[in-house]
Amino acid sequence: MRIIEIEKEFKIENVLSLRKKMTQAEIQQEFMNIGKFLEQNSLKKNGPLVTATFAIEQSNEQPILDTEILVPLDQPAKLDEKYKFKEIFHLMNAVYARHKGNPNTLQDTYNELNQYISQKGLEPITVAYNVNVIDLEPGQSMDDMIVDVYIGVNPSIL
Repeated sequence: MRIIEIEKEFKIENVLSLRKKMTQAEIQQEFMNIGKFLEQNSLKKNGPLVTATFAIEQSNEQPILDTEILVPLDQPAKLDEKYKFKEIFHLMNAVYARHKGNPNTLQDTYNELNQYISQKGLEPITVAYNVNVIDLEPGQSMDDMIVDVYIGVNPSIL
């Protein structure tokens, strides 16, 4: 059982945002495209990569994920129409847990968070936002991953 915390906050500024429906392979390709885009525009990542999945559709071959990728930048930027610029991404009043290890078991962390939210009678108002605490270097094991998971909940007691 992991430690679950409440009333947590997560904030990043000067954020490049991309939201679209993609396969897992297309998501990996977009990470590479974003890296190239930053390099070509003299921009630097200034904080952890954040992802959120809003929905999953089944297609014939593989799942299609409605995913948002958020990348904090070192400065404000004018972005092309593919990417949106958000001055601030601020998640408040969130339930939080840290996932250590292979992302294939991330669902276990989601299940624990959702069970906690349900048991405490909280109302989730966002999807789970995954904050990559460690960017894996080539050759590093997926078991070394650390992902902080935040789910915003309604601050009002209903």
